[in-house]
Amino acid sequence: MLTRALAILLTTASLAHAEELPALFDVTGVASDDVLNVRTRPMAQANIIGTLAYNAQNIEVVEIDNGWGRVNVPDGSGWASMKFLTMQDGTAMPEAQNIGCFGTEPFWSLDIAQGGEAVLSTPEGSDRGFVVGNLHTAAARPEPYAMLGRGSGENIAIHISKEICSDGMSDDLFGLEGTVIIGGYGVEVLSGCCTIQGD
Repeated sequence: MLTRALAILLTTASLAHAEELPALFDVTGVASDDVLNVRTRPMAQANIIGTLAYNAQNIEVVEIDNGWGRVNVPDGSGWASMKFLTMQDGTAMPEAQNIGCFGTEPFWSLDIAQGGEAVLSTPEGSDRGFVVGNLHTAAARPEPYAMLGRGSGENIAIHISKEICSDGMSDDLFGLEGTVIIGGYGVEVLSGCCTIQGD
């Protein structure tokens, strides 16, 4: 009876997390002389492809499957037990304060601080800064998210949705897709993935 109640509690907690993902988590409950294994599949018998330190922080979990969370490690995307991951308050969308978006072909990155500044970087030119507002959601819907801003002679619109996203260059998977539209001297449309970043 106790085991069944515990299983229901863990399932409910996993579902609650799943609705809030992606978000940042900290590794907890792992001994200081041990690591948290990251596996190829969401099961204890799967091969290990990487590890997280016992005190690792700002680990982005992008989805949950049966008590396992998908995370990125240097060798790609894998699964870590949610029993050892604790979610940081205020790091799920749309509350997350710092978001990074990026893409390839062409290469670009955008560092966003809600209600502050967004900085666009490309290999071809100097960084471009924009003053941006906060994220807003679609009317009567929890997502997608949108943000507007302005720079020197140009405006920026940022659209973010919850979708598993590949950057096309690595084996990493991310929990957000992003589209950036810049208008002013011309129109630029950039698409790629986004991540939630720590402070």
